[in-house]
Amino acid sequence: ILKTALKMLEKLPLCDHCLGRQFALLGHGIENDQRGEAIKLVLALESHALALSDKKRGVSALRVLVTNGFCETARELLQEMGKLNAADDRPKECYLCADRFAAEDDLVKKALRLLQDFEYNSFLVGTELPVPVAEREDEFRAEFEVSHGENMRNEFGRVIGKEIARRTGKTVEFGRPEIVVLVNPFRGQVELQVNPLFVAGRYRKLVRGIPQSKWFCSSCRGKGCKKCNWTGKMYAESVQEIVEGPFLKATGGLKGSFHASGREDIDARMLGNGRPFVIEVTMPRKRFLDLGKVEEEVNAVGSGKVEVSDLKFG
Repeated sequence: ILKTALKMLEKLPLCDHCLGRQFALLGHGIENDQRGEAIKLVLALESHALALSDKKRGVSALRVLVTNGFCETARELLQEMGKLNAADDRPKECYLCADRFAAEDDLVKKALRLLQDFEYNSFLVGTELPVPVAEREDEFRAEFEVSHGENMRNEFGRVIGKEIARRTGKTVEFGRPEIVVLVNPFRGQVELQVNPLFVAGRYRKLVRGIPQSKWFCSSCRGKGCKKCNWTGKMYAESVQEIVEGPFLKATGGLKGSFHASGREDIDARMLGNGRPFVIEVTMPRKRFLDLGKVEEEVNAVGSGKVEVSDLKFG
């Protein structure tokens, strides 16, 4: 490990995260920056010991740790030995991440500001990297035959996800997260992908003359014209609109989609136990609904025309 790490640093500047990430599968419960810092510290101690018996080689290794490893311990040792040059302190950035891990906390804060407007229990962090950055890391790993490493995309997602979970108490979910936090560390961007909310139930249509779904005007296709009296619709209301309205109000969602099991004619009623349906709410801000209350509101809006029952989360 030490021999390979020193070869890496002799060729390229690497921060603690990016050096430690090349050995990510070794050890347990250790973050990559801790690995990288520990490797550099041991290398500094070995180099110091070497400098005491073979000053030229030892000093050379310490200089590599200072210039390409950003190792403060090595810097202090060189300074103590009177071997620290002005060139050793020349600013550099990590070859692989361009020091983007230093902005990790800023990304977390941006994510938390966006997340505070939404109700959720589970989330996942996804990372977008520029193609040249991903290719650069692939080439680096191939050159040094890295077999115990982790890719940068995974590390960003993991460390940011752990910090968001720590600060919010929410759960990281890989299967069906309610919200996906999309980060681009190289642009400093954070976006949310809020997954839809699904509620299933049954509806009864008590009167004739109401279509199941919103029916756009055949002439203007919803834009509004003289034929539809500028409403954009063939019929003033529909089962879909009656049901969607209260759900959008309760969730603060962007839009709703109504999915029914089968259809009935406009001039037919749907009685008995009703027809199964699912309402899909896009980008809901609130998920923790009192479905009993929503059911009452839908039935109040559709009083005498449409009523729903047996609401449950899908």
